[in-house]
Amino acid sequence: MGKSEVIFHNYNENSVLVSWNENTIDIIPQRSAFEMEVKKVFTDIIVNHGAYSILLLWKKKIHHSNVIDQLKKFLTDIKTYEANGISWRLPIYYELENELVDSLSEFSKEEIISKHQETIFTVDFIGFLPGFPYLKGLDSSLQLHRKFTPALQVAVGTVAISNEYCGIYPSQSPAGWHILGNCPLPMFDIRNDQPSLLVAGDRVQFYAISKEEHSSMKNQIANESVTLKSFQIDG
Repeated sequence: MGKSEVIFHNYNENSVLVSWNENTIDIIPQRSAFEMEVKKVFTDIIVNHGAYSILLLWKKKIHHSNVIDQLKKFLTDIKTYEANGISWRLPIYYELENELVDSLSEFSKEEIISKHQETIFTVDFIGFLPGFPYLKGLDSSLQLHRKFTPALQVAVGTVAISNEYCGIYPSQSPAGWHILGNCPLPMFDIRNDQPSLLVAGDRVQFYAISKEEHSSMKNQIANESVTLKSFQIDG
């Protein structure tokens, strides 16, 4: 278990920002375990994630020194940071954009797809858009900087990569990441108790489907003839 330095900031009158050192080896399970402990005591708290931090928001003004003392105790009381979360196999219709193929010209399209499918990603955090998962673990040979000129809009379910991350756009949005294809599963549904399909600590592996299978799967999900739980490996 890697050592970490955790800093507690008085963010504003009703929130605290908890920040980890960027070199923390076990950042995802540690952050998840800490969040679980916090929510056991502060049941009405709102938690916003960052790559190396979480912002804890209360609905009313707080006494920062008292709250931070409690938060430090939660962190001290956590003995182990075991991997948690659900493992998912998510379908993707691969349709690599030309800019991505040109940028990775040392590989064939088939090699790019194979490298992406072989990776088991970990959901680092949800951000940018409601339900947008930052999937960490992209093969180093596929890592590209953001586009110089972002797309004005991409479709719901667009799967794209940037630097060490893979992401899935939960809604139509401008996008500066390089597009691999499209996932037919909804990433965010406000009607659900847990609106975001994926949460920090979940694991994700993609598998290829055809354009016809993609269309059929979207219809099945819309008609509720297939459940999202069926895409879980161990759930």
